[in-house]
Amino acid sequence: MGRDRVAPGAARALRAARALRRACCGQFGQAGGRPNLAFSPMRWRLTAWLADCNLPVSERVRATLRAHMYGLVPIWLVGLLDLTLINVIGAIRHPTPFHIGLAAFDLALNAARLSALVASYRRAAAGRDTPTDLFITLDHVWCALVGVTTMAAMLTGDPAFQVLAATSAVAVSGGLVVRSYVAPRGAVLQLVVCIAPLGVGALWSGSTLLTILALEIPVYLLVVGNAAFRINRMLVAVMVAEEEMEARAMRDSLTGLANRRALEQQLAERCAGEARFALLCLDLDGFKGVNDTYGHGAGDRLLCAAAACLSDCLGAGGLVARLGGDEFVLVAGGAGEEQAALLARRIVSAMSLPFVLDDGPTVRVGASIGIACRPAGGAEAGAALMARADAALYAAKERGKGCFVVHPEVPARAA
Repeated sequence: MGRDRVAPGAARALRAARALRRACCGQFGQAGGRPNLAFSPMRWRLTAWLADCNLPVSERVRATLRAHMYGLVPIWLVGLLDLTLINVIGAIRHPTPFHIGLAAFDLALNAARLSALVASYRRAAAGRDTPTDLFITLDHVWCALVGVTTMAAMLTGDPAFQVLAATSAVAVSGGLVVRSYVAPRGAVLQLVVCIAPLGVGALWSGSTLLTILALEIPVYLLVVGNAAFRINRMLVAVMVAEEEMEARAMRDSLTGLANRRALEQQLAERCAGEARFALLCLDLDGFKGVNDTYGHGAGDRLLCAAAACLSDCLGAGGLVARLGGDEFVLVAGGAGEEQAALLARRIVSAMSLPFVLDDGPTVRVGASIGIACRPAGGAEAGAALMARADAALYAAKERGKGCFVVHPEVPARAA
């Protein structure tokens, strides 16, 4: 049986998309270097709106973007420590109740943010709901604290402290774009509450030089906010393209069914679980004659018609795959020997009916089926199950075709 392969051009495009994604932001699917962590969707209306990528994407992409909001933890920690240092310096240089209160609030907020981060990672690792809404809310509150701290520094009249606080706020805003571009609305709000108070404090200070700085703030917010949206659109487009390429790589190009790679993945997932299922290997009887008599175009149309027929027979809860040529495999979830036999009878009956091909002849074929069942809690691997189903299919062909065999049953039962 031939193995389906991704076209060379598509494979190169897929590799290029992955390279661009890694170059721009690292591995999306790995939050903090830990793969396969699933963070809960937002439940609060405001946080859901702020954290939305503002583009029509699949839930898989949204989950990956949520994971990225929890990523880049070193940048997150550097920003946290930087603001704490600024507030501690402010409390030491200007020991007023306001500056001391800012430093105390900063420490309390840090404890809450760290707790939310650690709880989110632990819950995600355990497959439980994570406090995503709280984590996002605390991030925005922290950005507002950056703005309040910077504005307070502008009003102290302390040039050294003013420069230190302003430089820190601008540096923090750069880190925000790197971390939060996946949610551009939230990124813009964070930028505004982080940087706009710097302009207000600079105007309020009465200093000519600081007034000039204040006039530059709107331009800075406009440019950086626009960059957040542009980066978001570009990289989300890369993620969507990669998702589409991966989906095509799991599909048979002719029939649209799952291919061998998708079948192997499905078997691995099912064999890792405890539920029972049945595997049906199927060949079309008489397919070569159709190809030889009416040409490969008619053969291709017959394969597409057979694929639709098999999908209708199986229904929901299973998978139909084409391995190449006229070879198909069906995975019937929850089926034991009796249910698999009923399904096989239905398929043999349906496949014996005439197929009217588009703009072509009416043809008749049949189906030979080999069945292997994996009981609930079984330890058999997918490859061994396939081998048993293949052996049963061979027995069905030996017994005259148009029938099915349940491994290790001999002889074949007439369908």
